Amino acid sequence: MTAWAGPPRWVVDMAGRKVDLPAKVNRIVTTFKPATLCVLALGLGDRLVGVDPGSTRERLQISVIPALAKAVPVGDKSKGVNFEAVVSLKPDLVVLYAQAGGPELAARLALLGIAAVVILPEDFVGLERSLSILALAVGEPQRAARVAAAMRRVLALAREKTKALPQSRRKTIYYASPQSFFSTASGSMLQDEMIRRAGGINAGRKLTGYFQPVSPEQLLVWNPDLITASRRLAASLEKDLARPEVKALKAATDGNIYLFPSNITPWDFPSPLCALGVLWLGTRLYPDLFCEVDLLGKVNEFHRALFAKSFFEMGGGLADQVRP
Repeated sequence: MTAWAGPPRWVVDMAGRKVDLPAKVNRIVTTFKPATLCVLALGLGDRLVGVDPGSTRERLQISVIPALAKAVPVGDKSKGVNFEAVVSLKPDLVVLYAQAGGPELAARLALLGIAAVVILPEDFVGLERSLSILALAVGEPQRAARVAAAMRRVLALAREKTKALPQSRRKTIYYASPQSFFSTASGSMLQDEMIRRAGGINAGRKLTGYFQPVSPEQLLVWNPDLITASRRLAASLEKDLARPEVKALKAATDGNIYLFPSNITPWDFPSPLCALGVLWLGTRLYPDLFCEVDLLGKVNEFHRALFAKSFFEMGGGLADQVRP
């Protein structure tokens, strides 16, 4: 029987599970990169004993907690979590994804007396709820309030700059996903919400599901005002942009093709940093409306608030424009 140092603690996770928690959470394992970034943003990085393999290589994560470069990789939601590796670390808390077998793995861990919470940070509401669950799990809810406040300040600035923009002036963005230049986010994904919050219109908004393939012909029909691509496509982008169908697009002829800018961790996937992705998108869509916004200043301020280091102190850079 577990000996509690205080009253029983528990939290309800995003799978609707009531998770009993130990009195102290000092050893945390994360199993996907957004979860790792959420833990770091909450100032809990020194409690990480196991992480997804990607987080042992990302420049931001290693800058915040250098020891993560040598942390035990436990697998991830895409390629599978190594159950034995997780258990061997004797964690007080394991963070799992709400899909890809996360709830089932949480149930297996519970049988061994290991607390595991399931989160789903796939939109801004889900991000805030995920942060809240993690902060409650360690018994320090104020940590989530701090991160949420920083995100809301950035999002409020983007909203203020675009709120009076009529629908007829809102520009269309094509987002090239990490999978391929000819793959984009549907209307049910985080990237669609980011584009909307920046005052734009997602070219793929009527699509459903996860990242969806797009033909060159469909891209010509959409003819977006701006193209933004995941930084993972940087190596292959030149070849894609050389295609005649792409060269004919308005975004190409106007020189409005950009990579998501951060070179230390992406701003276009689920983590608190996607708030900066919204602000950056606004500056590229409507430079006239955002001309008084000090983007670099806001980026440094946000990183200091979450990670106690500025973006530049982490070695960050914002090169983004692509010449087709």
